[in-house]
Amino acid sequence: MQSHAAQHDLPLWMARLSGGRAGRLPARVIPQRFTRGQILFRQGQPVDAIWIVQEGWIHLLRAADGTDSARAVVIFTITPAEVFCGLSAVTPGSVYHVSAVAGTSCRALRVPAPLFRDALAHEPAFAAHVVRLCVQRIQHIAQQYGAMAEPVSHRIARAILRLADQFGPSIPVTHRELAQMAWTTTESAIRVVRRFKAAGYLSGERGRLALGRRAGLERFLDGAGRRLL
Repeated sequence: MQSHAAQHDLPLWMARLSGGRAGRLPARVIPQRFTRGQILFRQGQPVDAIWIVQEGWIHLLRAADGTDSARAVVIFTITPAEVFCGLSAVTPGSVYHVSAVAGTSCRALRVPAPLFRDALAHEPAFAAHVVRLCVQRIQHIAQQYGAMAEPVSHRIARAILRLADQFGPSIPVTHRELAQMAWTTTESAIRVVRRFKAAGYLSGERGRLALGRRAGLERFLDGAGRRLL
């Protein structure tokens, strides 16, 4: 049996929706937990909900043919700062254009798509908040595309630094996930991480990296540390 969200589970900007809309939310919003690697939805699946991420992070993966997850790339990584997962649900009758896979253990609120669209249509402050988050996401994805011209080592360094901003110096990430985030192969990610460890920037074990010298990795991106690699 699925439980429903309590009023205090809702983000403040949702709890402040006007009229009876906020009062109806707890009965229809469902808290969910996901383990690492669990799929929230698949690319090509008809939309039915949007998720509000409260804890952990979720990869949005895109496969060229919609089925080969082993060759999929990470288009974006959703954290509580980015909030929304499954924005394709804004369009009635659409499908999810990416797959969503939990990168860590996660907590999220499942909001039925019609409920979310109703709030967008009738709550200006809510709609403005969603637009701001969408703009931030587009800006980040544009930066990722721009970085495609950089060497693989730079793309991996940027991915590590972004993850460290979210999780601190101890980062729960596999070589495959890092490769997907940097749009490269797992083998290339392994080679670059090995060089970063030799340079003293990183340490760690399978499934987790420790960023010991952030300033050194940042200098590498600026050019000062490239001779070490």
